[in-house]
Amino acid sequence: MIEINTEGLDAIRDTFKRLVPEVKGQVLNGMAQVAFDAAQQQANTHTVTGALADSLMLPRPVGDSAWIIEHNLQVAPHALFVHWGTRAHEINALPFPFPVWYARTTKTGKKVPYLKKKRSLRWTAGAGGGTHYVFAMHVHHPGYKGDPWLVNAADEAVRQFDAIVRRVEGELAHA
Repeated sequence: MIEINTEGLDAIRDTFKRLVPEVKGQVLNGMAQVAFDAAQQQANTHTVTGALADSLMLPRPVGDSAWIIEHNLQVAPHALFVHWGTRAHEINALPFPFPVWYARTTKTGKKVPYLKKKRSLRWTAGAGGGTHYVFAMHVHHPGYKGDPWLVNAADEAVRQFDAIVRRVEGELAHA
């Protein structure tokens, strides 16, 4: 689990102390929804297939004073790397059979497919903005800074805290 320390939490805790439990739950629910919406919107900027945004799970309560938003890593196992980033690292040949050559023959003269050398697939930006796929034995990945959308989403929920409290209190006043 990730703990996020954000400026303004002390003021939020003080406000929660004076709220009745029902209002506290509604405010937490509102903050969780704001955080989830912001996280989904930000995660969706890193997608080709939609798996990253689809892997976000709806907020669920944990106890009576917290909500959790998480990724289903079965849907998007790369979520942590995109969120937190990676250091520079080496990628060696991946074990998939591309390219395959048909040059070896059996005693019968039949051509048999075989993998000449293990190679990994990498992509590069081509001329005119196109993408080219090339095979390489070894790739140096320069690393990725990451985009902590869950942290940013939590910050957004904290920024909207006062508005959420006013909305909940207004709903209660009209009830």
